[in-house]
Amino acid sequence: MNTVLPAINLYAVMPQIFLVSAATVVLIIGLFERFRKGIPYLSLLLLAVSGVVAVNQLGQGPVAFSDPSPMMIMDDFSLVATLVFIAGAVLTVLISISYAEARSIDRGEYYALLIYAVSGMSMMAASSDLFSFFLGLEVLSISLYVLIGFEQREAGSNEGALKYFLLGAFASGFILYGMALLYGASGSTEYDAIARTLAGDRSDAVNLLLLGGLGLLLVGIGFKISMVPFHAWTPDVYQGAPTPVAAFLSTGSKAAAFVVLIRLLGSVFPGLQMEWIPLISVLAVLTIAVGNIVALVQSNLKRLLAYSSIAHAGYMLLPFMSNDQDGSASIVFYLIVYTAMNLGAFGVLAVLSARGAACATLDDLAGLGGRHPLLAAVMAVVMFSLAGIPPTAGFMAKFYLFSAVVSGGYIELAVIGLLFSGVSLYYYLRIVVWMYMRPAAGAPAEAGGHLSYSGMTALCLSALAILAVGVFPSELLQLAERAVMTLP
Repeated sequence: MNTVLPAINLYAVMPQIFLVSAATVVLIIGLFERFRKGIPYLSLLLLAVSGVVAVNQLGQGPVAFSDPSPMMIMDDFSLVATLVFIAGAVLTVLISISYAEARSIDRGEYYALLIYAVSGMSMMAASSDLFSFFLGLEVLSISLYVLIGFEQREAGSNEGALKYFLLGAFASGFILYGMALLYGASGSTEYDAIARTLAGDRSDAVNLLLLGGLGLLLVGIGFKISMVPFHAWTPDVYQGAPTPVAAFLSTGSKAAAFVVLIRLLGSVFPGLQMEWIPLISVLAVLTIAVGNIVALVQSNLKRLLAYSSIAHAGYMLLPFMSNDQDGSASIVFYLIVYTAMNLGAFGVLAVLSARGAACATLDDLAGLGGRHPLLAAVMAVVMFSLAGIPPTAGFMAKFYLFSAVVSGGYIELAVIGLLFSGVSLYYYLRIVVWMYMRPAAGAPAEAGGHLSYSGMTALCLSALAILAVGVFPSELLQLAERAVMTLP
């Protein structure tokens, strides 16, 4: 019996290897109490080095574990996605430092789990096989289960972790069942093999298996991106999770799922687009509508941002209708901008919480423009960008996204998206009104001292990035276009 081992290229998976090694180092050093204060800064350093490793591979496209098709490929698409995940993690660590100290959760495990989650996201982005995709998904999910419940003395945190765990287990089950059906239809879990099966002559039974497998994958991925009707967990989990974790969950986890969806629908299942385009279009409109309409009546800030994230997931589903590189590039560009916007919004809440100020409802933001002008300015920039008001990055992201939808021939979907984007102006600008035009009801209960330097650094970086990309978007858009050009 001859055993043929697959060709292994460790260089191809060096970003993932370094991320896992970095998380393990942080976890071990975190065991020593004397090094606790330095753990977040060590995490920032290791994340920065991981980013450098990923940048060095741009334009090379090495493959790993090929026999005969690769299980992972670090093309520019997956590398750009990895850089977005790392940037999001860096901002999350910065807004976590003072928050974690104030909530007594500043332990090595917290930062190690953040980096483990990034390694799972990177693995999902680089996967060209259903098994490696599922492995990355589970690394990400298990890390998030623990992070959401990290504030063990908070009932909301425990409740959010339990809800996310139970529903996440169901979503994983749907994905596994979908993988089984796709394997039954194609005899392989490789993306290329499934695509070849779709391109060949197929019987009715094979068609049924392929459609069923794709449908079940969409259920599992729909859970991760908060797509209606798989969105019910989102407001409860965001409200209960530690604020920096909610920021990370709303950006990194969603971005990883969308990256996988781009690769699957664009490269693996284009042969079924007549079947999935109507389904995705209906779900996109429902997601936009539910997110925006329910957000109108929210007074809790985390729940408002949760429904906002649901609406933005709906916007990002629209370019899939065109099923071309322009649509995929607009999604990648939107994901990058969305990461900066949402981390900025949650970051303001985290900085206020670390200072001891209440920041649960809109009333808690009343008078913020007078109490903390810089924080209010950052929040205003983020809200304008989320609403799509020029000259912010959010405006450019929506412009390119809706342009891709129109160029694909789906003008009615673009119109629906624009109308609901107008609806969103109410709840985004309401936050700005509360900060600058509503006096505080009473003296705010805040601890003394200055605002967190690390948190303010993250917020200023987010605000500057939003304004810079809004004025000069071409470089970032070209990066997104180059990334999707490497997709088959």
